[in-house]
Amino acid sequence: MKRCAVILVMAVLCWGAVAALSWACDPPWGGINGVTGGDTVSGTLKLEVTVKSETEVKGVDLYVDDKLVASLAESPYTYELDTTTLAEGEHTIYAKVRALERADGKSDTISFTVKNQKEAAGSGSTNTG
Repeated sequence: MKRCAVILVMAVLCWGAVAALSWACDPPWGGINGVTGGDTVSGTLKLEVTVKSETEVKGVDLYVDDKLVASLAESPYTYELDTTTLAEGEHTIYAKVRALERADGKSDTISFTVKNQKEAAGSGSTNTG
């Protein structure tokens, strides 16, 4: 936090640099590649979290439906999500980026639908009989 205060003082002294230096105190940011909002998915999703940070990153945590599913310690931050372990229907995913010298950052939350079950041909019901 001291580093942010020093940057702020320097920015005030050089008013023109305020906009250029305002990012220096921002938390890191993450984005998830491999699933897009509104997607209907099945099987395994190959996910990669891209990170933007001006400080060292300790790792990335992935959350599905607000439950931690993976802690990734090294870049590239990749994970294979087996959607067959999730219930059919709508789910959410987001990433938290853990930084050493800043507050943790968070990606946008992405909503997606899991559909692994196949409908039977014909009437839409299965005949076990």
